[in-house]
Amino acid sequence: MQFTPPFLDEIRSRLRPSSVVGKKVQLKTHGHVHKGLCPFHKEKTPSFTVDDQRGTYHCFGCGAHGDIIKFVMETERLNFVEAVKQLAGEAGVALPAPDPQFIEREKITKSLYEIMEIACSYFQEQLLLSSGHIASEYLKNRGLKPETIAKFRIGYAPDSR
Repeated sequence: MQFTPPFLDEIRSRLRPSSVVGKKVQLKTHGHVHKGLCPFHKEKTPSFTVDDQRGTYHCFGCGAHGDIIKFVMETERLNFVEAVKQLAGEAGVALPAPDPQFIEREKITKSLYEIMEIACSYFQEQLLLSSGHIASEYLKNRGLKPETIAKFRIGYAPDSR
């Protein structure tokens, strides 16, 4: 599902970061900033701040930083779409209708990834066959280990159709 920037801004404008973060972290007000113990690492003194004016949180201890969407994603282990849906429900914002053009683009993109995966597998197999022996020796002489070749999915394109 695709969310437009104005839709995400609407959610952010309706929810105060201190109220979203305050469900997970006990916050104390210090001027316009709220402070508490960071939920991302163990600490004894508060280094975690939430700024409602900026719409962000920041930890000076571990460097965690973001907005309410990122906070919900990280603390509740949700993906982006799930976090946005949850926050939209809290904010009372209706989710946008699915865009047929976006769905079609997603199908095309998925099919292109599948084609690339097939091609990548084919070239990896060619490297392991006898026709890829020279390329295999070349990689070995360059100091590439089998783990590296597998990790980066290096293959061989034979000189044929």
